Amino acid sequence: MGEMATCGGILPQWNPAISVGDPRLDHEHQILFEQIALVGNLADSAATPALDRLLETLDQHCQGEERFFSATDYPYATAHRIEHRVLRHLARHICLSAGLAAEPAVFRLSLRHFLQAMIEHIIEIDQGYRPYLER
Repeated sequence: MGEMATCGGILPQWNPAISVGDPRLDHEHQILFEQIALVGNLADSAATPALDRLLETLDQHCQGEERFFSATDYPYATAHRIEHRVLRHLARHICLSAGLAAEPAVFRLSLRHFLQAMIEHIIEIDQGYRPYLER
C-alpha cells in the first residue's frame, strides 16, 4: 500500500486493495484520501478551509453510505452510523478549536488523530459492508 507523509505521521494512500466493490463509494473514498493528504500537509492556519471542505465531503459520504444501509440487510448499520457521528463530531471540534489552540502542536496532534481515524474507518470499518454490496 502506498504511503504519504502527513501531519507529522505516515498515512496510506487509497488503492484498489481497499476497494469496497462499489465504484461510487470507491471514488468517494479516493476523494477523501486526497483531501486528507491535503489537510495533513497544510500549515496550521491554512488547514482550516481545507478541513471545512473535508468535513463537507465526509458529511455527504456518510449520508450516502447510510442510505445504502437502509437498502440492505447490513447488520452493523447502527454501529456504523455511530462511528460516522463520532468522526463528524471530532472534525467539527477540530474546526472550532483551530483558532483557540494556544499551542499549534495541540491542533496538529488533534488533527493527526482525526485524519488517522478517518483512514482507519475507510480501510477497516467500511470493508465490513463489502459482502452486502455483492448481493
